[in-house]
Amino acid sequence: MKVESPKTIYLSEYQKPEFSIQEISLTFHLNETDTQVINKMKVTRLGDSSTLRLNGEELRLESVKLNGVEISKDDLSEESQLLEIRNLNEREFELEITNWINPKANTALDGLYLSGNIFCTQNEPEGFRRITYFIDRPDVMAIYTTKIIADKSKYPVLLSNGNLLEKGDLDNNQHYAIWKDPFPKPSYLYALVAGDLGVIKDTFKTKSGRVVDLEIYCDKGNESKCDFAMECLKKSMKWDEDRFGLEYDLDIYMIVAVDSFNMGAMENKGLNIFNSAYVLANPELATDNDFLGIESVIGHEYFHNWSGNRVTCRDWFQLTLKEGLTVFRDQEFSSDLNDRSVQRIGDVSVLRNHQFAEDAGPMSHPIKPSQYMEINNFYTATIYNKGAEVIRMIHTLLGEEKFQEGMKKYFELFDGQAVTTEDFIHAMSLAEPNIDFERFKNWYSQAGTPVLHIETTYNEDQKNLKLVVTQEIQKGQSPFFMPYHIGLVNSHGEDFSISLQNRTDQPDLHRGVLHLRELREEFIFTDLDEKPVLSLNRNFSAPVKSRYDYSKEELAFLIKNDSNPFSRYEATHKMAKHIFEELVNQKIDALPKYYLQAYAEIFKADLAPWIKAYCLNLPSLEECLQDFEVFEVTNGFKARELMMSTLAQHFKKEFFSLYEKNQTTRELQNAPTRALKNTCLDFLSYLNDNEVIELIKNQFDHADNMTDEIHALSALCSKRKHLNDYGIQEFYKKWSHETLAMQKWFYVQSSTQNDDTYNVVLSLEKDKAYDSKVPNHVRRLLGGFSRNLPQFHHPSGRGYNFIADRIIEIDPVNPQVASSLARSYGQYRRLPENLKSLMKPELEKIMKTANISKNVYEVVSKTLNLS
Repeated sequence: MKVESPKTIYLSEYQKPEFSIQEISLTFHLNETDTQVINKMKVTRLGDSSTLRLNGEELRLESVKLNGVEISKDDLSEESQLLEIRNLNEREFELEITNWINPKANTALDGLYLSGNIFCTQNEPEGFRRITYFIDRPDVMAIYTTKIIADKSKYPVLLSNGNLLEKGDLDNNQHYAIWKDPFPKPSYLYALVAGDLGVIKDTFKTKSGRVVDLEIYCDKGNESKCDFAMECLKKSMKWDEDRFGLEYDLDIYMIVAVDSFNMGAMENKGLNIFNSAYVLANPELATDNDFLGIESVIGHEYFHNWSGNRVTCRDWFQLTLKEGLTVFRDQEFSSDLNDRSVQRIGDVSVLRNHQFAEDAGPMSHPIKPSQYMEINNFYTATIYNKGAEVIRMIHTLLGEEKFQEGMKKYFELFDGQAVTTEDFIHAMSLAEPNIDFERFKNWYSQAGTPVLHIETTYNEDQKNLKLVVTQEIQKGQSPFFMPYHIGLVNSHGEDFSISLQNRTDQPDLHRGVLHLRELREEFIFTDLDEKPVLSLNRNFSAPVKSRYDYSKEELAFLIKNDSNPFSRYEATHKMAKHIFEELVNQKIDALPKYYLQAYAEIFKADLAPWIKAYCLNLPSLEECLQDFEVFEVTNGFKARELMMSTLAQHFKKEFFSLYEKNQTTRELQNAPTRALKNTCLDFLSYLNDNEVIELIKNQFDHADNMTDEIHALSALCSKRKHLNDYGIQEFYKKWSHETLAMQKWFYVQSSTQNDDTYNVVLSLEKDKAYDSKVPNHVRRLLGGFSRNLPQFHHPSGRGYNFIADRIIEIDPVNPQVASSLARSYGQYRRLPENLKSLMKPELEKIMKTANISKNVYEVVSKTLNLS
């Protein structure tokens, strides 16, 4: 197969821009199909080149003027998505470019487009070039002034970055607004919104006494669903002042919720544009996890005001500089507001289910990649979630006080600049010069998940424990430097005080944190009057896989006794994964007595409700299969189903009792209790007796909140067909007018692991509630199906064929959504031969498609190992 590869971009080829743009003034005459953009730029030539190259895609050029005089066509050329302007010999000059765009035809949702009847923008990473000609790269920072002119009846609300300078009426029912952002920013942070929108308003008083106006915009009729988001925004602003000493810097902060959006949200300076799923919420419509997600994303985009906007990326290889750091900040925000252990378990679960799988697949890359074909493909769990874990390790190594010193130094040194990960590390090293940050940088440049092999020997005579840690890393890599938090637990469930023999290089020993630096390290712990049980990688202090040969007695002991809630949860999942492996490998055909005894201890344990729910739950099928050489989906699915049904049957009484004890009102503060109750319901749904069916149906019929309702609907869908039909039809009748509820309806059906799910998804594509041009709909229906492992990997190959056909259909409309679906094939190389032989032709079919986007090409070619 011969397919021409798109151009690869390399970090090593980075060159500074030849021109800078200090100021840009934009005038928009908005029209759905024919918007005029007038772009006036103050430009400075930095080097010797007299040719200015401006990015531009899907633009219709009208004119180019240099210092007010139209440029000769001989000095212009437009090709390969570049506008070249030659013979620019002045050091400083003004360019005025007029071009036209068609927002309605912009289905890729990059640049300026229409979401329903709302004009909005998405410019990260390279969308601004679809608005006007510009040096569209993050290290070109300018001060933006925007004048928006539009029909006053259709678009009464006109918004852009910064502060509002002026607004007024014009002839022919037109009106205008002028916005100016006084802070230099790259083009990817530019935003514009126009529409007939509802709004809620509030204010926030900063620590210096300034009053900031807060406004959240949405479709009219949804205003009451924005109250929770507003409270989250105010909490975010207060938290960033209290924890990081960072104050907001404009007179107004705005959020706009739109339905058609490729991302979760975007941190445009002062004007955040959000996927409506991360703004709109009330207990009837949103689940507890939705509320937590809104809190996290509102915080994340606000925190970007400093970690991403005031200090931004020099180039897109540095993406984790802003995203990893800001994910860490939003995780800490949620931890401080809620239960820190619950937050940590949730964050690690996301990392394991998504990022570890990414590390093991064809799209594996370091948090600072050295190359890419399409930068949109690198908005990944590695950049975000593993990037946050790397920041967390720095925080662990430095401690809170020194870490905050480093953050303060980072903003002092680089405010208003586009910088690199090395600049961030430099600031941290100034706060604590005794940390070997040169060695720590391996986390930025090396891909993969390190595996730590751990061996111990207890010497009863000398009362010491020898612990040997060996790093398993990829060929050619250097050892990783990491903090590794351990506990040595005695027979009473208490932690031993830790002391080491002949090791003076461990400054954090008093906190139980080892500094691992070498491929192999040996530690001898002294003064241990009995053999301790190891509690490893507490709170997941390093993003690694720990391999230690626990006995079943040791794991059972940790499940019952470990003082660290995260480690207790870890022990339950370690034992579950061990049982799963033995079932898949047919070493056992039923759950052993020791596992049932250990599991029984979870019911008895004095644990917070959400922690108990996490401990009772089994690891996902994907997580269970991660360490298998062959991705045994069919046998793995059967094994996990056996575990769930056996636990449900064996502990039916306990699950019923916990369920009844954890009935609660719908207020958000009762989310932990609801999580435990619905975990019990999930297990009980594996039983087919009438008592359980009545319980599920009763919860569905009488639920006063979406958390309970959607859990019950999911349980009904796993039951007999008449119950499935009943739940689906009743939910549809109740919620067909609410797009966010219907997205949940799509997902429940596409993720149900029954064999008729395939036909259900085919029929749902024809439902009037489904719109294939809305990314959220595609994510919930097709994305839900592609992550439904037993159905996507169906032995007939129908799942592979179905998703491949949809990728080919969607790619010309929205390449980002198509490439996201293409990642579903990431297990190709690990599949058993029968499934691999079915998947390969579908991947090849995608590759043979004419005009395939570079987004999809990069993912599929790497999956097939063609690039």
